[in-house]
Amino acid sequence: MSRKKTKDLRRTMSRRRLLLGGGAVALTSILGARLFQLQVAENHRYRRLSDRNQFDLRIVAPTRGRLFDRKMRLLAGNAESFQLYITPLYVDDLQQTLAALGQIVDLTEMQIDEVFAAARKGPSFHDIIVRDDLSQRELARLAVRSPLLSGVSFGKSLRRIYPQGSLACHVTGYVSPVTAREIERNPALEKTPHLGTGKNGIEFVHERNLRGVPGRERIEVNAKGQPIRALRDVGAMSGKDLQLSIDVGLQLHSAEILRRGQLKPVEMGSVEVQTALAKDSDLKAHIALGDSLILRDQKDRLVPPESGAVVVMDIHSGEIISLVSAPMFDPNLFTGRLLTRDWRRLNAHPRKPLLNRVTAGQYAPGSTFKMVVGLAALEAGVISSTTEFTCSGDMRLGNSTFHCWRDGGHGVMNIISALEQSCDVFFYEIALKTGIRKIKNMAYRLGLGEVSGLGLPGEKQGIIPSHEWKLSKLGKVWTPGETVVSSIGQGYVLATPLQLAVMTARIANGMFAVTPTLVKSSDDTPPAFAPLNVDPGALAIIRKGMVKVMKGGLGTARKYDLEASFGGMAGKTGTVQVKRITKAQREEGIVSNIDRPWAERDHALFVGYAPVKRPSYAISVVVEHGGSGSSTAAPVARDILKKLMQEQV
Repeated sequence: MSRKKTKDLRRTMSRRRLLLGGGAVALTSILGARLFQLQVAENHRYRRLSDRNQFDLRIVAPTRGRLFDRKMRLLAGNAESFQLYITPLYVDDLQQTLAALGQIVDLTEMQIDEVFAAARKGPSFHDIIVRDDLSQRELARLAVRSPLLSGVSFGKSLRRIYPQGSLACHVTGYVSPVTAREIERNPALEKTPHLGTGKNGIEFVHERNLRGVPGRERIEVNAKGQPIRALRDVGAMSGKDLQLSIDVGLQLHSAEILRRGQLKPVEMGSVEVQTALAKDSDLKAHIALGDSLILRDQKDRLVPPESGAVVVMDIHSGEIISLVSAPMFDPNLFTGRLLTRDWRRLNAHPRKPLLNRVTAGQYAPGSTFKMVVGLAALEAGVISSTTEFTCSGDMRLGNSTFHCWRDGGHGVMNIISALEQSCDVFFYEIALKTGIRKIKNMAYRLGLGEVSGLGLPGEKQGIIPSHEWKLSKLGKVWTPGETVVSSIGQGYVLATPLQLAVMTARIANGMFAVTPTLVKSSDDTPPAFAPLNVDPGALAIIRKGMVKVMKGGLGTARKYDLEASFGGMAGKTGTVQVKRITKAQREEGIVSNIDRPWAERDHALFVGYAPVKRPSYAISVVVEHGGSGSSTAAPVARDILKKLMQEQV
């Protein structure tokens, strides 16, 4: 019995030893496998996690490419600035740390709220920019106290600057901080939101080349998250510089001539000006933009500078030498944190400084459109250079009467004299005989009715109406009376100042459908443009009429021709009615532009080219509500072309 018990006990002990041994082997295997996983299979992962305790990975901002004018004068560059960061991971109490920072540097409630919002939204190890415009004095104060501020650091960065101020604002555009919508479209921007992106103009169009490629570096930090040394892993690639076709000198001259017009500047510090500013909201809004020009009009009233557009274009290369839209704005306002008051001033301004009138301002071209009608009629064989019509001051069509601008009419006219004196009735007659379809076809060949290809965002295509256009847009059929109105560039016809410059350049060039560009060519070889495909004989007749506008005894711009020493100029004036004068206004004697409110006055237009015999440059001028194209827009064009030709001598 005792022997049996001993045997059973031995059997039980053997099973227990076997179970314990198996368990030990299994546990050892599990531990071994886990050690292999940690030390071999996932070695790189845990090394990176270990590095994160010692290093912060930061994006190295690339230097944005600069913009230069055609003579390598700086239009947009980069200036050194200093940024203040905070890293929530290394901060014990974010609110307390921000309060301590507020004792050292200026922090607004908005900036503090934005830091809290960023800390809630993003990973705790991401740096948050608190300020991006530290002064040298603030930087010195921070450097002294930085050992006491865990998670706080500061560094150097580059800030976009526009040294020419507002002068080329509609050309360069501006750079401003990345928006949430941009990050949605391109998640890569989330890594470098402080770099900003081009929002308008050339900065927007050439964003990819100008921006460059960010690099990265590891920053060795201490237990408080404060940097000790930097180890650069991948260097940043700077953006490419870009040379534009704009001439800063001519741009300045064009802006001054356009804004001053035919009016006289007044002394800003006078009591009269201060009194006017207190009463006139338009003047006050203008001065709030930072401008310091106030003018006196023909009625001895103080008024803001003229608004409008100027385009000067090389007729062979298509290069835009000057592009001015007035009023202007300072693009430096947008490079950092745009203040609410500045945004409101820009948006509430009655003359809309943010609008690029050159590409997005659509105006009835008025009598500058008569070259299109004349070319269409000549090419179709409807008229020749000797075809004549008699202008008695009006023309009847059905139950309607269409008047010429000159009471009593111009008498017998041919195409050249009709252009010289801008006779409306002559163009009424030839437009009816030519038809709106042929006129539209010619307009398109001259660059009207479609975007120019310049590439600036927001460019409008204008309107060249026709039977099909009216039916699709308005659901109505075209009438002969609308052909009559279109023949003098009114009714539905709309064009941008840029399109008018392109039209004039193509007429002056005569061979190629030149298209505009804002980028300076790298060599002297002219670009390959498509053929213009307009009858050369018809073009020669139209150009002769444009010369007579400036040199003829009855030319509408005969007082403003360019001196013979500069080769003279050819052109065409245009005056566009904005609002009809009512019967009551006529009875009150309110007929002339100067007697009407500014917004109800006629637009003044002029297009031209110079020199006459060997054309080089085309120009278009629009002076909003400037009155007469002859007396307001033509002298602006003359003075600008004179400056340009002087520089060529």
